[in-house]
Amino acid sequence: MKKGQEPEKNTQSMFVSISAIVVFSSLMLGIIVYLYSGSTNIKRIALENLAEQFATNIQNAHWQWQGEGKPEILMLVSYTSQIGEKETVTETSRKPIFMTHDGWPKAASTSKGCAKIWDMVLNAPMTIEGFKVIAEYYDGLKLTNNPLDSTCRFRLSTGPYFEYKPHSGLVSQVKS
Repeated sequence: MKKGQEPEKNTQSMFVSISAIVVFSSLMLGIIVYLYSGSTNIKRIALENLAEQFATNIQNAHWQWQGEGKPEILMLVSYTSQIGEKETVTETSRKPIFMTHDGWPKAASTSKGCAKIWDMVLNAPMTIEGFKVIAEYYDGLKLTNNPLDSTCRFRLSTGPYFEYKPHSGLVSQVKS
């Protein structure tokens, strides 16, 4: 073996090793970026489902309030149906809900009050896929000089959110 061939083989094997590391790193980076962007959509879809359930429960509470003679507090009962040989309806939860004089769920005019509304209406933890849902209260007097425009915003730390207006019962679509 000649003396000049050994350094060429070392250089060639080092070049192959570096190339393999670069290709492997590029593939891993591509996979991480792909999976990370997909998780954002999953969180948004989960928040959209919760917003839809929130809006449905708000409407159910309002109609129940009217049907029961407009009480200050009502018991919101949630059911689930089980399909099989015998179609059955099973009670899943009971939650007391404080109502405004117009028949919409209410709590203290604070961010903690908004979190309480979430708990009363959804009876679920304020998390989505391990991420905390943040409740924020926006005072209508500070926004538009109208107290009826007060809003509870439910959002992830970054990205999508939806809003609930306690004085009108309106629940917005999820926004980014």
